[in-house]
Amino acid sequence: MPLKLPDSDNDYLPVTVPRSDKPVVPVSPERVERLRQHLLETLRDLRKARRIDRLVSSVSPEPDGFRSVVARTACSLCRGSCCRHGGDEAFLDERTLARFRVAKPEITDQAITRLYLDCVPEVVQGESCIFHGKRGCTLDRSMRADVCNRFFCGGLSAYIRSNAAPEPTVIFAGEGEKMRISSVLVPPSGDGARTTARAVGRYRAAARE
Repeated sequence: MPLKLPDSDNDYLPVTVPRSDKPVVPVSPERVERLRQHLLETLRDLRKARRIDRLVSSVSPEPDGFRSVVARTACSLCRGSCCRHGGDEAFLDERTLARFRVAKPEITDQAITRLYLDCVPEVVQGESCIFHGKRGCTLDRSMRADVCNRFFCGGLSAYIRSNAAPEPTVIFAGEGEKMRISSVLVPPSGDGARTTARAVGRYRAAARE
């Protein structure tokens, strides 16, 4: 079935992202146990630190305004292609877990471990991070490794870094017949929105292949 593309008479900015097509699968007990062991070992190493406050990684904020709308739409269509690198450890390291130690010095290793294990969903995207559920990451931003909060793939990263005023935007996720295309995302009035002509022929050509 041919893909439905946005109205060619309208101008919009194309943002391209990859797309994962892996089905969801149950989380095995073995994966959960590997996560548990990783957390306990990392917390054990963290206790050896002399100045734990110097290890704490900050929680990177989400994009704001219209960029947040574009980012959320792009990540939803992508279905977390970048999350596949998270594996059973989800990039959780001493810097991430140090947040709990500094914020709540009285919390035990077992309590921290339980907080994370309770966030593991029953089913996850196949061949992806243990916290990659059907609707995205099951961890609150404060519990994620900072790389998960601040990483954006190539096309989305360029868009987020851009200082240009917001304009109508369309997300192209994936390639060929598996490509998914968003509706035209329109900035709200008063958000510095503007409309400029953009060449999008190459994206239409890719969609027809």
